[in-house]
Amino acid sequence: MKGIVLLGDGELEVRWFPDPIPGPQEVVVRVKTAAICGSDIHMYHAPKGCGSKHHLIAGHEPAGIVDSVGPDVTLVKPGDRVSVYHYIGCGKCKNCLAGFWQWCPETKGLGAHINGADAEFVLVKEQNCFVLPDELSFIDGSFMACAAGTTYSALMKLQPNGATTIAVIGLGPVGLCGVAMSKAMGARVVAIGRRKIRLDLAKELGADCVVDAADPDVRLELQRLLPGGVDLVYETSGAPEAQQLMVGILKPGGKACVVAGRGPEPTINAAALIGRQLTIMGSFVLPIWMVPEMAAFIVRHKIPFEKMVTHRFSIDQAKEAFELFDSGECGKVVFEF
Repeated sequence: MKGIVLLGDGELEVRWFPDPIPGPQEVVVRVKTAAICGSDIHMYHAPKGCGSKHHLIAGHEPAGIVDSVGPDVTLVKPGDRVSVYHYIGCGKCKNCLAGFWQWCPETKGLGAHINGADAEFVLVKEQNCFVLPDELSFIDGSFMACAAGTTYSALMKLQPNGATTIAVIGLGPVGLCGVAMSKAMGARVVAIGRRKIRLDLAKELGADCVVDAADPDVRLELQRLLPGGVDLVYETSGAPEAQQLMVGILKPGGKACVVAGRGPEPTINAAALIGRQLTIMGSFVLPIWMVPEMAAFIVRHKIPFEKMVTHRFSIDQAKEAFELFDSGECGKVVFEF
């Protein structure tokens, strides 16, 4: 089978790999869609030999069809349409038993520790496969694997509703999921980003207003639109200046959830946190037990993930796909098999 390998320093290769064979309680999923994530871009740019996974297949956002199963598999069968949860835990520790596989001391992430999803097939534990309801597409399944899952878990911490205004900072795919899901929960949504294509997508997904973060008068514009500030912030960009903006626009008693971080630690004004009694939370993907709840939410509210996909590529177009996603001039970029 073909698989994409990220070499570091902005280089990649499409290589041939042996087709995977499932062992006990393992399944092989024939990948139908696999999306590029912002964390893949970090690996794409990692210095060669310093963290790049040059021997592994990349990717962790797959959906597909169960192709074959190993011994003792009872949860899925060949032909099932599935979304794949991308952390594989030991299954026995306290975190695994509580459904937080991403916190298992022995956890293995697709594309980070074991071969990932940017390939024709992916090998996973049967427990990592969630059978998709008929109403959901493979694109929906790829979003559920990371971008939507990360967002749903974060919003469950923030609890946006019809009485609240939420600012979504950063309008990559994770931020766009935040716009669509927050609207479905009833909140007034202010979308803050830098690229016209993503600001336009945020409008199409129901944002009540959009703000260009590249505008030198962005803070004045936000003061005009949001006198007194916002109740909630969902910060998805990871930029230190965005996290400083996050603190500046929260109302007294406001809450924020951060799902990205990069570069040196940003300076957040501790006096602002104390004086206005702000709550700043982090959130990391989602626990496995939350996947069925998220799927039911997506079905009930008809979350339009397909609208967020602006470009689709074959695996042989991996170079063009990663260069485009890296540029930011796109919504979600997806490989289709």
